[in-house]
Amino acid sequence: MTRPATTHDDGAPTPRKATLFCRECDHSSPVDGDWVVQSRDRCVAYVCPDCGITLTKRPRSNERSDRRATVGPVAAWRRTIRTSATVWRASVDLGFTSLTALLRVHPTAGVR
Repeated sequence: MTRPATTHDDGAPTPRKATLFCRECDHSSPVDGDWVVQSRDRCVAYVCPDCGITLTKRPRSNERSDRRATVGPVAAWRRTIRTSATVWRASVDLGFTSLTALLRVHPTAGVR
């Protein structure tokens, strides 16, 4: 990541979008700055180095991929079954429509 640029006339650094601010002690630093990063059960916690308060907890990246791997095949099977049922229903409806049209035309032509 890029470091803050000094673009103000007074020489103060311009804060980046990815800056975290501590609500207790007003400490601020980029996300990849001096925050204490603690690995917990299902998340990663960002802790202020000055006062020790937890600023945010973010899910671990490997859990997101595990969740997608579990949901992905199930969702694919659901889509496959739903699509198959829709195609089957459409073919049955088409078959009945064709049969109805066929029966309406031919019985009157053969009977006299």
